[in-house]
Amino acid sequence: MADFYTASDAGVAYYRSKDPLQNFKLRICLRRITSNMLLSDLDETEDKIDNERMLNANPNADCEDRVFQWQEKVFSQREVEFYSVEENCTDILSKKYQKIVRELKDKDNPQNRLFSIVDHDRFFSPDETIQPMTTSVSERITPLTKQMFAVRQRKTSSKKTSTKTLHPKGNIIELGPSIENKIQRGIFHGPVQKMYIMADLSPKDRASTKEDECILCRIELDRNGVMSLQPDQNKGKAPYVIETAGLGRDVFEYSIEHVSNRISCEERDQQLKLYRELYDRHTDFYKAIIGNEFDDVPDDVLRLVVYGEIESAQNFEYNDLYLHFFLDLPKGWSSSTGQELAWVTQTCSTKVIGKENVAYYSFPFNFELLYKKDLSKANSTDDLPHFPNIYFEVLSLDSWQRYRTEGYSYLTVPAMPGLHKKKIDCWRPCGNSILAELRRFFIGGSPELEDPTYVGIPSTFEGSHLSKIGFRTETTGSVKLSLNVLMQSRAFMEKKSNSQKLGNLMENLGMSAVQTTVLQVLAALKKAQTRMRLAREAVAAFQDLRIKND
Repeated sequence: MADFYTASDAGVAYYRSKDPLQNFKLRICLRRITSNMLLSDLDETEDKIDNERMLNANPNADCEDRVFQWQEKVFSQREVEFYSVEENCTDILSKKYQKIVRELKDKDNPQNRLFSIVDHDRFFSPDETIQPMTTSVSERITPLTKQMFAVRQRKTSSKKTSTKTLHPKGNIIELGPSIENKIQRGIFHGPVQKMYIMADLSPKDRASTKEDECILCRIELDRNGVMSLQPDQNKGKAPYVIETAGLGRDVFEYSIEHVSNRISCEERDQQLKLYRELYDRHTDFYKAIIGNEFDDVPDDVLRLVVYGEIESAQNFEYNDLYLHFFLDLPKGWSSSTGQELAWVTQTCSTKVIGKENVAYYSFPFNFELLYKKDLSKANSTDDLPHFPNIYFEVLSLDSWQRYRTEGYSYLTVPAMPGLHKKKIDCWRPCGNSILAELRRFFIGGSPELEDPTYVGIPSTFEGSHLSKIGFRTETTGSVKLSLNVLMQSRAFMEKKSNSQKLGNLMENLGMSAVQTTVLQVLAALKKAQTRMRLAREAVAAFQDLRIKND
């Protein structure tokens, strides 16, 4: 066993072990020390308690040493007297205990201070009342409710423990940790098995009572195999000290030691071999389930998979909107045969949300593309490739079957994998006269683009400069969509093994060299426009205030 977390000095310690719980053993050594001897020894040593000197000074000191196994039941004297009476044994567990107690009496079992309470023992405070589950006046407490209450409440006494801790300061056992303690320690309890190691601190000249019993150690095991021990083992530290209540106060000290049998080197090697074989079998089993049907890509190919969704369109002039959008593949990109690269959404009516007219689509689409280039060449003289563009056309259709072009826009597929939320603004071309607007209003139809790729850079354009001066447009609404981008390439594994970043790979692809620069320029321009607008608003507000004061 190896502890991976220790709380306070008193402490709660947590352990994890792969060994069977039947091998777990804990040794408790309890010694009785008189009050006068403790005080004189504290004066002599100023802060410490020398256990060996006390035992030598008082060889007849009350001392008990016992080894407890996991869920080992050891009866106290009070339990022996209780289960000896026939009337107290009504259920199966109590009858089982009665049989064990009779066997102990036949063997002339000596009196012992140390005993244990295991997980299946039911002990709780009879003074506590069962809280009702509802607010109904006619609610009745059923026998099942009483039994469940007995299982839930696990306390050793209806009163607070009559012992107090001398070392270390504070309570060693927390029977009911508060919510703040749980949050502070980060411990969230689930189904657990419990075991208590207790001591009967009553004097030898009188009978034992429940108030004389106290908890020395609490052991809990959760479903994840984590065992908590409170308080922790002494591990060479000073023993824990407790003091009884009443006139004749007696002082006891006890130590906790882990004494489980250690395995030999040969057994440990054999155990590791068995674990290794077990893990290999699990690996082969998972390989058999998964199979080898995953497609791999060649060394010089990048696979791009995109799962997208058209979420909404808003702030367009007319109602009943639908979108037509398609994918334009640049040089070097290809798709599989029969794959759809163009889509048309359903027609949606708009609804007013705030001051905006919004049409919701939730239209899914996906595509898979391949880009082929020699990724091993860091400096390529070829033209810089670009990621594909998605071109959008928003149209409206009324009850007279008149359709109108509401806007155009485009979006470049992001060059980084992951989830991307995008909002693209749209525009539409305007005619050179008022006749185009009259035709659009009365009979439908409006100026359209002969080549929708003219929204960005036309695929047929081969020049060095593209001028759009003189082209009249009008700003319309916007479209919101989300894209989940996945990339697959052997170069990713090679770059990762060479401790190189993804950005270097994208630069070799030639995709981030241009796009990153353009995005940075656009972001800086947008920030400058925002600052200019805020400055103009501040100047206008100052002028209005000055006019009012004059």
